Amino acid sequence: MNIKKIISFLVIALFVMQIVPILPAEDDDVQVKTITESFTKPDFLIQKNMMKINIDEANEHFSKSMYYSLPQLTKQLSFPIGTTIKSITGFPKNIHTEPTLFHPPITPTPVLLSNIDAQPTISTTLNNRTQQISTLHSWLTYDIKSGIIKNNPELILKLFINPVLFNADEQTINWIEEIEIKITYAEPKNQPLQQGSVYDLIIITSEDFSDELIPLANHKNQYNRSTKIVTLDEITNGAYFPVQGRDLQENIKYFIKSSIEKWGTSFVFLVGDSESMPTRNTHIHASSGDSEVFVSDLYYADIYNETGSFSSWDTNNNDIFAEYDWGMEERTDEMDLLPDVFLGRAACIDETQVTTIVNKIITYETQEAFTTNWFTNLTVIGGDSFTPNHGEDTGTNEGELVNQEVIDIMEGFIPTKVWDSNGALNGLNPTGITSINNAINTGCGFVDFSGHGAPWVWTTYPNNGTRQTLPTPTGLYRNTEIGQLSNGDQLPIVITGACSVGKFNEDDNCFSWSFLANPNGGGIASAGATALGYAYIGKWVTRGLIEKMTLNMFEAYQDGASTFGEMWANALTDYLSWNMDAVDYKTMLEWQPFGDPSLRIASDSQSPITPNSPTGPSSGRIKEEHTFEAVTTDPDEDELYYLFDWGNGDFSGWIGPYDSGDTAQAIYTWEEKGDYQIRVKAKDEHGKQSDWSDPMPITMPNSQDRSMWFLDVLRSYFSIFNKQNRFFDLSYLHI
Repeated sequence: MNIKKIISFLVIALFVMQIVPILPAEDDDVQVKTITESFTKPDFLIQKNMMKINIDEANEHFSKSMYYSLPQLTKQLSFPIGTTIKSITGFPKNIHTEPTLFHPPITPTPVLLSNIDAQPTISTTLNNRTQQISTLHSWLTYDIKSGIIKNNPELILKLFINPVLFNADEQTINWIEEIEIKITYAEPKNQPLQQGSVYDLIIITSEDFSDELIPLANHKNQYNRSTKIVTLDEITNGAYFPVQGRDLQENIKYFIKSSIEKWGTSFVFLVGDSESMPTRNTHIHASSGDSEVFVSDLYYADIYNETGSFSSWDTNNNDIFAEYDWGMEERTDEMDLLPDVFLGRAACIDETQVTTIVNKIITYETQEAFTTNWFTNLTVIGGDSFTPNHGEDTGTNEGELVNQEVIDIMEGFIPTKVWDSNGALNGLNPTGITSINNAINTGCGFVDFSGHGAPWVWTTYPNNGTRQTLPTPTGLYRNTEIGQLSNGDQLPIVITGACSVGKFNEDDNCFSWSFLANPNGGGIASAGATALGYAYIGKWVTRGLIEKMTLNMFEAYQDGASTFGEMWANALTDYLSWNMDAVDYKTMLEWQPFGDPSLRIASDSQSPITPNSPTGPSSGRIKEEHTFEAVTTDPDEDELYYLFDWGNGDFSGWIGPYDSGDTAQAIYTWEEKGDYQIRVKAKDEHGKQSDWSDPMPITMPNSQDRSMWFLDVLRSYFSIFNKQNRFFDLSYLHI
C-alpha cells in the first residue's frame, strides 16, 4: 500500500465530527460517554463476480439505491430531552487494507408500486440521485432527533458504524478491528416537561362522537391509564391551553405539545375520518413520476425537532407542509420525523363505528387477549410481488420472502402460510380467499400481507406471472371480504406492505381501516400506507422502504413494545437513517396507524426461565407415537404453558397449564424419515414467553412397513426371541 493511500485512509479514520449545540449548556456540566466496539475479520463470499461481505458484529447491511451494500452496526442511545450533544468523535483502530478484483453488491433502484390496474413499471429516476454508483466513506456517521422511548420524550442519537469500507477507485477493501467513540454532552439543569402524568392518554374527537367515547375513557381510567376526552371545539376555544397555530391542524398539534408539557401525555388517539378529524397534506416529490399529495398523521406525533423546538413541517413558512424537492424550486422543509407521542387513529364515519371500536378495545383489554393461546397464531399472506415485467428475473417470491422473515422474527408464534408456493393462495377448493378467511377466522394475534394494493384491496402475482391473479378466484382480497370475517373477539393486528391500503381520505372504508370497522371480527389495529409506496425487488425486498417498515413493526413487538402505539413509533425510529432521500421520507410519512395507541398487547411480567432441552427418545419409527418431557420455572411462580417445535414445521400447540416446576409432556408422530431438532419454550399466564431451549436431536430411520410387520410376527411366534437376550432381540435391528 503506498503512502498516499495510507494518508488518505488515516484522514478518513481519524476524522472528528463536531455538531452544533442543540441547547445552551455550561461547560462544567459537560459529561463524556465512551463506547468501544470490536469487530472480527469480515467473511468474503464471491458470487457472480461480486463480493458479499458479512461481519458477525454487524446488525444490518447498509442498503441505499445505487450504493454498494456493506455491513453496518447501528446503535441507538437516548438522553433526557433538552440535552446538548456537543461533539461525537470516532477513533478507528487497527485498520486493514487489501486489494480485491470484485466489488460488493449494489443496491438496486426502488420500484414505484403502481395502482393495481396499471401496468407494472420500473421507477423513473429518483430525485437528487444520479445513476452513478456511490460508496460509504466514513467509519462513523450519526443522526440526532427528538422521539419517545418507553413513554418518555428523549433526545435520540443513532450511531451508524461502518466496520468495512470499499474504495472503488483503488479497488481495495478496508476494515477495522475496533472503534472508540466519545460523545460529549450536557444534560439540562431543569426538566422542561411535566413530571408524572395528569392524563396519559388524550382522545381527540369531534363533539359528535364524544358521548360514544365515554365508556372507553371510563375503561382506561379503571385500568390505570389516566384518560381525557378533548373535543375540537375545546381546542379551538382554548378551554385548556391558549390557542396557537395558523389553522385547525396546527391548533391540534400545538394542543398536543401543551398536553405533553403540562399533562405528561404519552398517547394521542384521534377519532374521526378525514372530514371530522382533519388531516395534514404532505408534498414529497419522490421521483419524476411521483408528485402525489398524500396525508400523514405522523404530523400530529412529530412535535419537537432535535433542538426541542416546535416541529412545524413548514420551515420555509410558505404554508405548504412537508415539502421535499417540491415544485420548480425544489423546496424542502426540515422535518424531525420521529414521533414524540404514541399515536393512532380510528377513522370512524359515524357513531355506530365509534361504538364498534370502543367495544372491541374494551373486550380485547379486559380479556387480556395477549395471554390467550390463539394470540400466538400468526397468519402470513404473500406471493410473487415483482416479476420479470418489473425487471426481476431471479424467480424470487418477494411476498413470501417478507412473510418468512416475519415468521423468523416472531419466534414462539405458530405460522399459517397462505402462499402461492404451497397452493393455499392459488387453490380452487378452497380458494385463496377462503384460505385467507379461514386463517384469520381461526384466531390469530398478527397478520402480515405482502404484495400490492389500492385503497380498497390487496392483490399479488403468481410466480413470474404477468397479471395479479391472486388470491383465487378473483385475484382480489377486498374490503368487502374483510367486512364478512367472523373471528369474533379473536382480533389480530394487521400489517400490510402494499400501496395505498391506508388511504382513508380517499376511501372511508379503506383496506387497513376496514379490519377495525367490522363489528363481527376483522382486526383490533392495523398499519398501512396512505399513498403509493416503494420497494426493492428480488432478495433486496427486506432491506429497505415499505417492506422494511413492515418488518420493523414486528421487530418492535419482539423487542418489547407493550402497546400498539409503541410498535408504530419504534418502527419509525428504527427506520430513520442518516442519509434518507425522498422515497425514505415518503415511506415514513405515509405509514399510517389505525387503532388505539395505548392498546395493551403485552404484559410487564417477567419471562419464564428458558427450559433445558426436551427429554425423550433419540430415535424411533415413523408413524408411531413418541413422548417427550420438558420443565422450567417462572420467577413470579405463574402457571406455565409449553410449546414444542418438532423440527419439521409442526408445533404442539400450547400445552398446559402446569404449575411452575412441574413437568410437561407432549406426544408426537413423525410421518417422514429424517433427522429432526426438537425445541421447547414456555409461556406464563400473562403471555410472556421464554427463549427457545437448546435443541434435542432425534432420528426417524424406521417405518412400520412390511419388513417390520414380518419381524413382529417372528417375534411373537418364536419364543426363542427373548427380550432378555439382545442377540436375539429383533427390536435392536434397524431396517
